[in-house]
Amino acid sequence: MSTITLSAAEEERGMRRFSRLVLLTLPLLIFLALFFFWPIMGLLKQGFYSQGALSADNYLRLLKVPVYRVVLQNTFVIAAAVTCSCVIMSYPLAYLMATVRPALSKLLFFAVLLPFWSSALVRTSAWVALLQQNGPLNTLLITTRLIDHPVAFLYNFTGVLIGMTHVLMPFVVLPLYASFRALDNSLVQAAQSLGADSIGIFTRVILPLTRPGVVAGAIIVFMNAVGYYITPSLMGGPAQRMIAELISHNISDELNWGIAAALAGVLLLTTLFTLWLFNRLFGLDKLMGGPAAGKGNPPARIRRTRGGRLSALAGLLCAAFLLVPILVVIPISFGTSSFPTFPPAEYGIRWYRNFFQDPKWMGALWQSIEVGVVVTLISTLLGASAALGVYKMRSARKGILEILFIIPMAVPAIITAVALYYLCGPLGLINNSVALIIGHTVMATPYTYITLRAALQSFDPNLELAALSLGANWRQMFRRVMFPALVPGLIGGAVFAFITSFDDVVMALYLTTLRNRTLPKLMYEGLSLDFDPTVISASCVLIAATALMLIAHSLFGRHGEKHATTTR
Repeated sequence: MSTITLSAAEEERGMRRFSRLVLLTLPLLIFLALFFFWPIMGLLKQGFYSQGALSADNYLRLLKVPVYRVVLQNTFVIAAAVTCSCVIMSYPLAYLMATVRPALSKLLFFAVLLPFWSSALVRTSAWVALLQQNGPLNTLLITTRLIDHPVAFLYNFTGVLIGMTHVLMPFVVLPLYASFRALDNSLVQAAQSLGADSIGIFTRVILPLTRPGVVAGAIIVFMNAVGYYITPSLMGGPAQRMIAELISHNISDELNWGIAAALAGVLLLTTLFTLWLFNRLFGLDKLMGGPAAGKGNPPARIRRTRGGRLSALAGLLCAAFLLVPILVVIPISFGTSSFPTFPPAEYGIRWYRNFFQDPKWMGALWQSIEVGVVVTLISTLLGASAALGVYKMRSARKGILEILFIIPMAVPAIITAVALYYLCGPLGLINNSVALIIGHTVMATPYTYITLRAALQSFDPNLELAALSLGANWRQMFRRVMFPALVPGLIGGAVFAFITSFDDVVMALYLTTLRNRTLPKLMYEGLSLDFDPTVISASCVLIAATALMLIAHSLFGRHGEKHATTTR
């Protein structure tokens, strides 16, 4: 049997080649240093100045002034409540996904992934249409005589909890589902044979074995929830104001950069601590599965325990919670009245016609597409270059670089947006969308990097050694062997980069003007200032595009895997 070996000279040339490959990490390092770390440091520095002198007064005011204390308390209470809600609702859904037949499991996967890939603004607009005083939910409750008067679901804690749970729940469902798939059926069967009831099996077998997945998802949800901006601002009231909204208020209305910087410092410290906790418990390498982890075909299902009918019903209700708002808003978009009703009294395409014929909406749409394409190209180049540079690097240096490359994905968008606004505003880069492209690239590049790192980790190094031992140089090996295997990862990273850019609202609020605003910013204005039914039609267009993109990505991913297998 022959083995693949390299001579000492070839190994030495390989080491020099890999040392040169490390230089490929420099473009992303320099980019993040200039447009992420440096602007944030400049912003945080403002928090330690008061009346031109170095001082801690801004941070002391956060503790002394009641409104700031209340907002800080609101932030952590709402984040904790949303995290608990996501965990509670994810358990029956993940369990159902792991126990049903493969065909039904795929449908449930789609019910989770369609909201997961859809814009948070689209989902929020769907809930605003559903939960408003004259909306479909109140109409249904009054028609069935469950209530006599409309219930206030919006602009209170209930609205914020519903909206944020819907947005963040997939982050718990996916890792929890993976934990259920890894569950040993024999343990459940043994507990059943010993007479354990459903509650006993859950508390003593299922809960301990799935704890890693649910803890990982809960940490990710909490890290996202503490810095959330869009949903609380659209579905909450003054009593539900959170840190991100207060930062925006101090920048836009009060022009108080010191307090805004102090609030950003508290939010950043909380986020970094949560990220450190995740790394301590699970390691950041768990994220190397890529953002699309869990989107493949599910493996063989596990056996359902006694009491499964009740848990299955709960799982179906949780799946409906994720999917129904997106589906119900579709017929609402075909209504002709100025207020959304379900079912519409009269059907038509009035608001679709307004969306496609109004230059304001079409201009915003094309602006989003143009920015998204540019961001996708830049972030794909930066992420792929950095991933190749980290490839085969020693673990110590690799760990430090990966933390630096992933941090922008964890930092709340409001902090990055305000920091870039502070940097790019005086330079005039906001008027021509350069600042927006920079901001979106900062947010999107971690996704392309993670996806390519996952593809490189699954790449068989023996194929590389075989090509080199047969006389191919590194460029030939990369072009003929490695690159075809990385194509699905490149496509996946590019898709996520485009969606990240196209869906962003927070960056667009600060880094665009009236002339170059994007579609999400225009939709946000249509929801926050004066409800414009065109927003619902625009949301449905984006839902359709997301569903098509999800299906195409799934089909291409399977085709790419088959192609990579045949080339090997």
